[in-house]
Amino acid sequence: MGMFFMEWGLFVPITYLTSYALSQGMSPQFSFLLLSLINVGAIFGRWIPGYCADRIGRFNTFIITIFGCLLFTACLWMPAKSSKPITTVFALLFGFFSGSNVSLAPVCIGQLCKLEAYGRYYATAYAIVSISTLTGIPIAGEILTRCNGEYWGLILFTILSYAASLVCLLAAKLYNCGWTGYKEKF
Repeated sequence: MGMFFMEWGLFVPITYLTSYALSQGMSPQFSFLLLSLINVGAIFGRWIPGYCADRIGRFNTFIITIFGCLLFTACLWMPAKSSKPITTVFALLFGFFSGSNVSLAPVCIGQLCKLEAYGRYYATAYAIVSISTLTGIPIAGEILTRCNGEYWGLILFTILSYAASLVCLLAAKLYNCGWTGYKEKF
């Protein structure tokens, strides 16, 4: 469920940040540059958290990066309005923290099962996660429509999705090894 909610929120900023910037009166050149900035952040966001995951644990790193996505969406994107510097910083930081969302999830699934059961766990998890991947962007679009073109609703949807993901991932970690247990660098 943690991955389900993460995927629900993950693609909303990637899809809607450009149109958000245009709606705030930012230039088309700058608005379309934001997607590239998310990807620049994601380059480092796949490499550095992967390195950290080998040292502090895969679930621990995944939880930290989910919290980062939640924090920066709530503290930067929600209040950004027409501020280019805040929107730029959000794009880079969200890109960094969300870069590991897709790359660490399969590794965390592997932490929950024996090697011979990995295929079954992975297929089951992503069969469920595919529903959130397919529905997240249309739900956000409908929220945008119902909020009369104002983006606060879809930003709140993203925040709540990441909050739910964080709760589910923390529950999985606590269930498997408690607060301080590492169980093979959990």
